[in-house]
Amino acid sequence: MSAKPGHRRGTTVLDGLYQQGAGKARFPRTHSPWLEAVLLNTAGGITGGDRLTTGVSVADGAHLVATTQTAERVYRSLGEDGCLDATVSVAGGGVCEWLPQETILFDGARLKRTLNVEMADDSRLTLLEPVVLGRQAMGEVVRRARLVDQWRIRRGGRLVFADALRFEETGTLARRRGVLDGARAFASLLHVAPEAEARLEEARAILAGLPGLADPRGDVGAGAGVGVEAGASAWDGMLSLRFVAADGACLRRALMAFLERFRAVALPRVWMM
Repeated sequence: MSAKPGHRRGTTVLDGLYQQGAGKARFPRTHSPWLEAVLLNTAGGITGGDRLTTGVSVADGAHLVATTQTAERVYRSLGEDGCLDATVSVAGGGVCEWLPQETILFDGARLKRTLNVEMADDSRLTLLEPVVLGRQAMGEVVRRARLVDQWRIRRGGRLVFADALRFEETGTLARRRGVLDGARAFASLLHVAPEAEARLEEARAILAGLPGLADPRGDVGAGAGVGVEAGASAWDGMLSLRFVAADGACLRRALMAFLERFRAVALPRVWMM
């Protein structure tokens, strides 16, 4: 799937869209000057051998908020990885907010995910990727799973952020104190903008005001077993946050509360369903 938001008379509009296979996009009518895109996987989930590719090109001055209809489910694989590949470009003065709902890894899941972004020096970018290990309310236990997650962000043609996660659960990894310490959900949030570093203390203050969170400066607090731990840091025009939570519900509440205060606008309505 490929989408091209453009900018006309102060409003972001859709200049082009190509869809094939299970990857689809819908664009709800809103009263906002930005364009909201809801990404769907009509196959109902990902399993071994599947590949979904998404491309987004945000034009000069355009503003796109992209999310997903619901959580992406990654089911048991017989051996092959399922692949999710996203490529995003943001032109001068453009804004892209990539805010998918959580990815749920079921027992035996194998997922390889890549996110590559090319952005102009004066553009803005917000990226979120939440991950949940099974559904606690359903009594699911993830004893074996594989996640390879790679982000590459280039600003003005220069690589400014590279993050690679390789998580291979064998039944004990998530319980290690230096990994998840028994937590079942985690998320990465990155904000890239000219003023990103200046918002570090604001972000930490928002985290400190959320119920159930440990010290947002990264010190060990009450522990993920009773809620959420989060940390924030900033450098080179970027603000990075990490969240670790006891379960998907705790993580979701914390992310929604943080994003609504940090962005100062409501999240897309699909997040409320």
